[in-house]
Amino acid sequence: MAPVRIIERAPPSTEGSDSARLASKLVGHYVERGTTPFIGNTRHRVLLADVDGEVTPLIVNDGADSDCYLTSPFINYITYAEEFVASVKEPGTRRALLAFIRAVRTVIRPRHLDRVVYVNHWMVATGPALRFTPEQLERLTQALRERFPEHAFVFKRATAETAAAVARERPGAALHAIFNRQMYVWRHEEGKKPPREFRQDRNLLNQHRANLRRLTAAEPGVIDRLRELYRALYIDKYSDHNAFFTEAWFEEVFRQGLLEVYGIEVEGRLAYFVTCFVAGGELIGSVVGHDPVLSRKHGLYRAGMSHLMQLAEQRGLPLNLSSGSGQFKQKRGATPLTEYELLCFSHLPWRARLSWSLLRRIYNAVGPRVFSALSI
Repeated sequence: MAPVRIIERAPPSTEGSDSARLASKLVGHYVERGTTPFIGNTRHRVLLADVDGEVTPLIVNDGADSDCYLTSPFINYITYAEEFVASVKEPGTRRALLAFIRAVRTVIRPRHLDRVVYVNHWMVATGPALRFTPEQLERLTQALRERFPEHAFVFKRATAETAAAVARERPGAALHAIFNRQMYVWRHEEGKKPPREFRQDRNLLNQHRANLRRLTAAEPGVIDRLRELYRALYIDKYSDHNAFFTEAWFEEVFRQGLLEVYGIEVEGRLAYFVTCFVAGGELIGSVVGHDPVLSRKHGLYRAGMSHLMQLAEQRGLPLNLSSGSGQFKQKRGATPLTEYELLCFSHLPWRARLSWSLLRRIYNAVGPRVFSALSI
């Protein structure tokens, strides 16, 4: 049994296991240069952990290194949630949830959560699933405690089964599950008639097919336009705490082939794009951007989602549609899947332990019901 290795340089993209090659492709540039050149509202070191040949990224937040929900537990679980609840249309529900979140905020401070090392975090909203066994997770946790004694550890993309297996087989790992979000997975089922909304979206896709293509960096102005469309959706419409992807990030997407990028033009100009990548036996839908007015008028988002479903069907893979827009995705045949994070914080000072424990209890008690009720 080889010891856990913490790696400070990205492996060659053509060497090692499948996970090592994927790490080189998706996060190698972060390992070499840090996150700031690529995601402007983050300031992190990125390392890799090798456990028996399985390689996973480590994102290190030293306590004040992030203004982004991707890498700040406080923003993800409290600030971002508060911003979303503020947009809820039903006044009674909105007021009650805001009061609850603000009460939690008075007890939990950013400094108690944000000194953290994320494990299996690929710096996109949805990365590959956590693949370690309970025994490997215990060894990895011990190695992280030795390297980062003042940090909490957050393991991304876990399931309830993973959490239960770790608690049963390796209680010494002191890993605790916290509800994170509801994801949606779509699978093509041969011979089953698809829902009406699926068929309508496929018709929309066919209407746009002449103006749909896979994009390349060679096209003049494509990177600037992608940034513009991304910002119009994620930053201008939703939140300043979404990732500020820079020009260098989009350049790296094309240079390394991090993601497949597809675009739809309207009246000769790019108006929508959607990205995806294959990992862990699934096609994962990733970053999207669009002109909100044109997208609504021409059904671009619906056509783009239908395109991802068609790609997944052609490749014989399940399609992970990430979280959000739950009602929309379920009407098209997607199935909800509860995603957890695994937390390790028992080695921290009492105030940090209390904050993490309180956050976990609240989210596990309230989170699934709220996500279900609001179709998130």
